[in-house]
Amino acid sequence: MKHFPYYPIFIDVENHDVVIVGGGDVCARKAETMMRYGARVTIVSPEFTSEIEQWAQDGKLTLRRKRYESSDLDGASIVIASTNDTSVNEQIAADARARKLPVNVVDVPRLCEFIVPAIIEKGSVTIAVSTGGKSPALARTLKEDLYRSIGPEYAEANDILGTLRDGAKEVLPTDIDRKNFFDSLIAAGIIEMLREGRRDEAYSTIARMCEAAGVPLSREVHSGRGS
Repeated sequence: MKHFPYYPIFIDVENHDVVIVGGGDVCARKAETMMRYGARVTIVSPEFTSEIEQWAQDGKLTLRRKRYESSDLDGASIVIASTNDTSVNEQIAADARARKLPVNVVDVPRLCEFIVPAIIEKGSVTIAVSTGGKSPALARTLKEDLYRSIGPEYAEANDILGTLRDGAKEVLPTDIDRKNFFDSLIAAGIIEMLREGRRDEAYSTIARMCEAAGVPLSREVHSGRGS
């Protein structure tokens, strides 16, 4: 029995091999998400949806037109089981665990090493929402509510602050110093300024605070002033 909640984590799947067993609509959704984040996807199943077949024809993923065998996990970094056969899903989970591979069995949390959250993307900002596998419907509702409440100003602020990180590391020696600097930028109201269309004021505020802290101005901050 599981005693602790899942630990939220973002992982890099770009150029990693993800094996998905099952060729139906659920599999297609999982494959599409993994491809969007740059994974190399292989799907194992005797049959596939037309959408999956088209992706394979387009060279976007690899198909193994066969029934699952444990050797299908060779070389995998992540495993997803999405078949409609409980015994096959249980075997996939057991094989993955034996190989110390993270495995997700769709809609069966007890067999999962990880679960997949609802994802909100606004530019460079990504937010993951999970109910611990208890209520995917509630997670989707939270996702929709958050999507409506988060404007493009957050992504713009994230992008511009990101251009200052390397310069800040050069002149602010400790994590605490850098945290205080970036916290002060947010506290100065730059997100509200961007939300209200006061971009020149936001960029000028950032430039002024960088100069006060000795942090080099990035090209993006220079070009943003007077825009």
